[in-house]
Amino acid sequence: MKRNAMVLALFAMLLPSYGAFAADEGGEAKAHIKPYGFIRNYAIVDSRKSKTLTEEIFYIIPLDKSMVNGVDVNAVPNFKFQALTTRLGLDVTGYKVGQTKIEGKIEADFYCLNSSGNTPTLRMRLAYMDLIWDYADLRIGQAWHPMAADMPHGINLETGVPFNPFSRTAQIMFNGHIGRHFVVTAGILEQLQYRSSGPDQSDMTKTVASNNFAKHAMVPEAYVGLTFKTGGFLARAGVDMLTIKPRYGYTSGGERIKDMLFTVSPFVYAQYTSKKFQIKAKSVFAQAGEHMQMLSGYAAVEKVSDAEYKYSPLQQSASFVSFQYGGGALQAQMMLGYTRNFGTIKPVLNGNSDYIYVNSNGFKNINSMFRATPTLIYNLGKCQFALEYNITGVRYGDVNSLDKYGLAVKDLHTVFNHRVSLMTKFTF
Repeated sequence: MKRNAMVLALFAMLLPSYGAFAADEGGEAKAHIKPYGFIRNYAIVDSRKSKTLTEEIFYIIPLDKSMVNGVDVNAVPNFKFQALTTRLGLDVTGYKVGQTKIEGKIEADFYCLNSSGNTPTLRMRLAYMDLIWDYADLRIGQAWHPMAADMPHGINLETGVPFNPFSRTAQIMFNGHIGRHFVVTAGILEQLQYRSSGPDQSDMTKTVASNNFAKHAMVPEAYVGLTFKTGGFLARAGVDMLTIKPRYGYTSGGERIKDMLFTVSPFVYAQYTSKKFQIKAKSVFAQAGEHMQMLSGYAAVEKVSDAEYKYSPLQQSASFVSFQYGGGALQAQMMLGYTRNFGTIKPVLNGNSDYIYVNSNGFKNINSMFRATPTLIYNLGKCQFALEYNITGVRYGDVNSLDKYGLAVKDLHTVFNHRVSLMTKFTF
């Protein structure tokens, strides 16, 4: 609590600096600091128990049926009301040294990091600097993952997860402009909050989430993409390349572990805007995309020796299309999402599902899932009132009868959750 009070006091001290920053020696242009943020509240009703985060505001998927004496004990409705996603931020613009413009952003919100007490804690969301030239720019710091930045329409906190990647991560990202319409993007990233899954180092049949899998690989995650923009149309394509080391260190016999897994996850995105209408669409083919909050992962497929296992990624297609119409007081939005799992490329080791490592927010027996979220928004100046209906269906199978590629194909059944969200938001 003392730390939160100190941070808020510092933020308040910066408010009078809205006009400008003092000029530095050498005649550099002044920088302007602009505070921003919003106060946001959610009231939510769910028709059944679900996998969620952030005090059940960040929605993922409904839980599978759990039958006890012929009754599905997960078919339990619940209600919650929270204001812990309120946000504060600072934009720094206008600073220039020679031909280089330098801008920055710091953004924080309140989030339940201490799961035992569930007390909202101020945490960093974004913190980066941009070096900007006439035909290029370089971003350094924590920012949105390039594959997550284009989000569907909606007022929900999860912004389309698990049908859209979701990750903010430390990165060095370069954008080079080619003519008037094309931008080439390339850079490296480092995991922090959103992490790869993998085996517990003392027991390969247990799954944990850790950024150690990426750190010990000694190869940074990389991204390469191309953007085309003209008029109201924007198209983007890119690929995320990740190398992880599922086991690291040494075996009990003193031999250095050689495990490695390399994955490639491409995506395409398109957006069109015309006056009050906008449409967005994205499709991702993910290999082990759990570090982007996708419900995927990978599996051990071969034991070469005590010092080396071979792995194969779980493959998954995740797509959405979303619409928005309206301006001024009233707006209508809709997102439609669909995800399909395809299993591993090579058969799972010994056909044992314990050697499958998936996102802790997902399950090994998911075959496919879909979502629809119609939304109505009323804008009253800087205040916003929104009502959203979310129907999410997950096609589960028998977790004890996965095929040799780790895919659920037997006893398939669909489980639904109906969520109604009311959001109020005051932006400043």
